Amino acid sequence: MLTNLPVSRALAQGKLVISVDETRTPGDPFKLPAVLRKLIEADIVALETGNPDSQKPLGDHIEASAPVCDAFEKLEAILRMAYNGIGAIVGANIVPGGITEADRLGVFISYGWEKGQLGHFTEDRLLVLGKLALGGETSVSPPAWRYSATLVSIIRAQLDTIESEQRVGRSGHRQISTADRIERRNLLEIHLHRARHHYCSASDDLDTTKELAKISYPPRRKAKFTANSIPAIGPPFVTANIYFA
Repeated sequence: MLTNLPVSRALAQGKLVISVDETRTPGDPFKLPAVLRKLIEADIVALETGNPDSQKPLGDHIEASAPVCDAFEKLEAILRMAYNGIGAIVGANIVPGGITEADRLGVFISYGWEKGQLGHFTEDRLLVLGKLALGGETSVSPPAWRYSATLVSIIRAQLDTIESEQRVGRSGHRQISTADRIERRNLLEIHLHRARHHYCSASDDLDTTKELAKISYPPRRKAKFTANSIPAIGPPFVTANIYFA
């Protein structure tokens, strides 16, 4: 595999951090230190090309894997819609002739949704679900229970894009091992957290600064105190003196 979803997301955030930093002037307190920016750029190149010593311009590598990252994101989104569509088939408890829950579970299973559950998405699982979606055109009956032709068409397009990118990866230096990919992703995430720390330290707002949202880190929401939110202080506790004769 050329990438996986965590890698795709780390790459997307890394590129976002760099693109935002390019718009900042030298006097901007949120502008990244030059050393940290170079580290993030090197991490992106190493993760996308499998060559940490590559001296090619960053843009030459970013555009190469953008289609496959986008295809996986679209594939996940459309498969979630397809899954929800099965759940939306009108049941026999609503109208006569509707789908029974046993048949609904059978449709889920035919499309790869084990036990009828959405489950956790990985790239390998997305590819399996995508291929089962194409096969459902003949394996699921009646046709009214199948994915719509529009969904199937979109799924097929994403699979074609991914397969094309895989051929590129297998033919050259862009293919890297899973272990290397994880190690390089972790390094990129470490440097991204350093970028977040820089943003927090650049303002008195610390981790509530709205600038964090520009690099896909949600700012911490400030607590709001009102008269109603402050607990009332009750009367002092008074103990009674009890005397025994």
